[in-house]
Amino acid sequence: MPDLLGATNPVPSYDAPSVKITPPTPGGDTNIQNVIDPDHVTRPDGKEGQQGSGDATNSFGTRFDSNFMTFVQRLRGAQALPELFMTVLQGQQVEVNSGIRSGFAEEMAKFLDFIHMDEGEMLSFLKNQVQSGSRFSGALFQMLRSAYNGATSELTKNDILQFVRKFADFTSTEHIEDNLVRMTDEMTEALPGKWSAELTKVLAQLENGVDAGDREGNLKLLREQVFPLVSKYVSLTHDHGLARNLLSAMTLDVARYENGSESGLLEALRHLASSEVLPKDLAELSDGELLRMLKETEFSKASENNAFADSMARVTHRALQGENGVETQDAFHNIMNAVLINESVYMPLQHIMLPLNWNGELMFSEIWVDPDAERDEQNSRDKDKGGGPVQRVLIKMDIRSLGAFDVLIQNRSEGVSMLVTCPKEVAEYTPQVTQSLRNIIARNGLKVEQVQVAEQHRPLTVSQVFPKLFERMSGVNVKV
Repeated sequence: MPDLLGATNPVPSYDAPSVKITPPTPGGDTNIQNVIDPDHVTRPDGKEGQQGSGDATNSFGTRFDSNFMTFVQRLRGAQALPELFMTVLQGQQVEVNSGIRSGFAEEMAKFLDFIHMDEGEMLSFLKNQVQSGSRFSGALFQMLRSAYNGATSELTKNDILQFVRKFADFTSTEHIEDNLVRMTDEMTEALPGKWSAELTKVLAQLENGVDAGDREGNLKLLREQVFPLVSKYVSLTHDHGLARNLLSAMTLDVARYENGSESGLLEALRHLASSEVLPKDLAELSDGELLRMLKETEFSKASENNAFADSMARVTHRALQGENGVETQDAFHNIMNAVLINESVYMPLQHIMLPLNWNGELMFSEIWVDPDAERDEQNSRDKDKGGGPVQRVLIKMDIRSLGAFDVLIQNRSEGVSMLVTCPKEVAEYTPQVTQSLRNIIARNGLKVEQVQVAEQHRPLTVSQVFPKLFERMSGVNVKV
């Protein structure tokens, strides 16, 4: 498995002391240290592995045993996102108003406009974030999930997965094309002299092809001109630097670009319809009707209208370019790192960010929810016991005038339970807060099982609230 998280393996015996040769032990001495235990695997240098490796959440050093454990460890260190956002938002309001660095200030002002919202706008904002964060939603994918779960043939399951991969690449076309153009442009800067001039001409053709939507022409250009040109340069000069690395990275995007073609997507969909995985009526639709159906999913509509995400990406890009000082650059770097961890391939939870200026009060919230709670194996066992499936929502809030809050909501057949940990100043009003929360739950037609409000001594962690994160530990725990 590639090291996607950037951790590196230690060199065996690198930090081991010099080898000391010990003379043979006289007979009868039972104090022998080099006994081999066939049930216990040790490293070549005799160490047990990283200290604390048995506890993913309490180990502070770099994890060397697996990508997943590295993810869990970094997840624990990425819990400061509300604090980071509040620091940036509070500081930038002053800078934007003062007009410092007008280019960045203009982008930041547009971003801050998104967080001024009333109750109705907040509901619309949340719905958009949920829909744009769930690519495989709607009736079509619900049918595919049912068919996959009920399929007895591995061939059928593979056909469904192939279609899903093609759909994912198809809906990522714009992003992939941007990557291909950007990497080609960076190659022109990495190559010297005539090589750069020749590749610059190819780049212009690629940009025109992307604007025209000519996928086949772009693929031909990449295969027959970009790859041979850069490969020839690397071969002749033995330059294993940036150009070679970019070419290697481009290989994956080219494969995805080819896999996401309209013709391949339609062929895969018609194959599923002819195999009775999907209704046969789909096979009778024209190519245009099928493409329109695939393009008009909730995810596509939400992504097109997700101006907040686009604005945040632009602000982050400018900040990381150093347009507003080192402190702002570091803050946005940490924010981006936390976002990527929370959106990692290992994260089975839906993550939503909500920066908000509510009647002049600045706050930032994060929401985690398990979209598959009702189908979890553990929840099924709880249901058999009569308890019903447990649906959990974790909300973290940082309010400028009050401080940090953690809200854990659990919903099951018996009713709604809520745990709120809050700053000391708020905890003094526990009876009033508890009664208000009970009224809110009841007003929304839900049964109240328990509401508990307490002072926050230690923030709740995502891995603590959602133990299903550790289910992946049952797999092969290895990193190359």
